[in-house]
Amino acid sequence: MASLGRTAVLPHCTACTRQMTRLRWGEMPPLQPLQQIRCISKAAKEEERYIVVKLLKDKRRWGRAGSYIRLNPGRMRNRWFPQRIADYVPVTTLKELKAKGVTIGRDPEFGVEHALQEEPEIDPEFLQQKHHVRPVELDFLSPARSMELLTTFVPPTIEFARQRIEQDKVDTGRRYGTSDAADILTAAAMASKPKPLTNAIYGSVSTADVVAVVKSALAHNDEAARVVLSDSDVRFLDPSAEGDGSRVKQLGSFKVEIKVPGAEAPIVRTVRVRERKPDE
Repeated sequence: MASLGRTAVLPHCTACTRQMTRLRWGEMPPLQPLQQIRCISKAAKEEERYIVVKLLKDKRRWGRAGSYIRLNPGRMRNRWFPQRIADYVPVTTLKELKAKGVTIGRDPEFGVEHALQEEPEIDPEFLQQKHHVRPVELDFLSPARSMELLTTFVPPTIEFARQRIEQDKVDTGRRYGTSDAADILTAAAMASKPKPLTNAIYGSVSTADVVAVVKSALAHNDEAARVVLSDSDVRFLDPSAEGDGSRVKQLGSFKVEIKVPGAEAPIVRTVRVRERKPDE
């Protein structure tokens, strides 16, 4: 019976067969039953860990709406299903998809913009050919048309608000306890000092300020906005203007002329500098 029991156990590998041929049947130790080890493939592990869902929206790096992918159950339960990004796939539908051979998996390239590829090499003979380059055409207004637009859109009076400088009162009366000679010297010293402007202001109104106001008035019309005007095209005509007529530093009304390069005659406007109110 022992021999029958031993012969009933057949070898499972070449090593066992080689060992049985070398040993005698009487001296052969009893064979131990082999333990079967199950190896789980990567695909089987993914089927156990992930579930199959159907995308309801286009998802970058996942796939287009309507495709089937494998997803972590926690992400599906907490985020994608409440936000209606994906929907669960029933077991019966999943069996039909497998039977039809439908591809189940994410598309990591979906919605990803790739970098520009290197351009192919250009034939050197092609580079040697001379190509006609069309010059850039700038649509400038003529000086006459620019002056017409300035006459139309620039108002007769341009107003600015500035803060007046308060002047100290000068005591011209006779001081008690001083001699006549001291009074004469004091009067001479006061006469030699330049008299301050009665309407002096903090800062000034320059031609740049006038150009800024004129450009804001021209900006309301598409054609007038193309008028090119610089600080050198504006000049104050008042004798009290400093330097070459680039600015004024007192309250009052002053004449200013505006003329673009190439124009025949300038236009004259009035610049009014008034005192700034406390609430302004």
